[in-house]
Amino acid sequence: MSGDGVKLADVAREAGVHPSTVSRVLSRPELIGEPTRVAVRAAIDRLGYVPNRAARQLAGGRTGTIGVLVPDITNPYFARIVRSVQRRCGASGRTMLLGDTDRRHDVEQSSARALAPSVDGFIVCTPIATTASWREIAGAKPLVFVNRRAAGVPSVVVDQTAIVELAVEHLRELGHGAIAVVRGPNDYWSARQRDRVIRSLDGVTAVGPVHPDYEAGVGLAAELLDVGVTGVVAFNDQQALGIVAGVRAAGGSVPADLSVVGSDDIDAAAMSSPTLTTVAAPMQQLGETAFAALERLLDGRHEPASTTLPVTLSIRESTARPPRPTAVKGTPT
Repeated sequence: MSGDGVKLADVAREAGVHPSTVSRVLSRPELIGEPTRVAVRAAIDRLGYVPNRAARQLAGGRTGTIGVLVPDITNPYFARIVRSVQRRCGASGRTMLLGDTDRRHDVEQSSARALAPSVDGFIVCTPIATTASWREIAGAKPLVFVNRRAAGVPSVVVDQTAIVELAVEHLRELGHGAIAVVRGPNDYWSARQRDRVIRSLDGVTAVGPVHPDYEAGVGLAAELLDVGVTGVVAFNDQQALGIVAGVRAAGGSVPADLSVVGSDDIDAAAMSSPTLTTVAAPMQQLGETAFAALERLLDGRHEPASTTLPVTLSIRESTARPPRPTAVKGTPT
């Protein structure tokens, strides 16, 4: 006996427990001791039992599904976060529904409204809609933000101040005096936090805002070379890799003509030529922490207002000492 013909009572009999215990293992595993959970999961695997999610929804008012929204699923940074959430969903018997908002306010809201009836709660990466809008869409359903702090909404963020300070300090230690830091989109919370740091740093040129993607980096490279900066801190790794390619297309090289620092440490950063110096963010931990926060909310437990995760500097080949002292010719627009 296996597959669709297996009933919850069959699993209970196989595991030697009451059917209600099987139900709790599927819907509220934290309430069941580990030995019993292991026995029930093993029985489920042996019999090939597939839970009837519709029945579980009717019985408990839950769908067993969470909604995850990201601004750009093609960005490996968000893909890593999504993958870690998906793995945690699988381990807990939940399902994940994913929406890509294309960095657009209207798409973010329409996607959230479409998902809302089918999910128990939301994890939203780099939201740009107002907190009031999100509360209205989510209603009573739990909500966790990633990459944005907001009053009354639990969040998981990385230390944006440290990202800028670590990158700029590294370039200065190498001897760079003409340094540019690329600003991110104005509607990103993370970009606004970095802007505060940039304004506090003497001798640093703010560039942009510039879209955080490869193509925008390629387009920015010639301008950076023209104004005479010798080091640049990109908003993310995709943009940084675009700058490296743009410098090469303009007849220059990295780091001989321009030292480049990225942010995130996506897989491509260690595979590029030259390999990319970057400020590494704990992407997997971001997803896992956000999922754990949402789980606690779904269980009715208290959740801290915000969790800030640390970053680290990964030094590779895209940064080096400047060939000679260079004065900044002007400020990019």
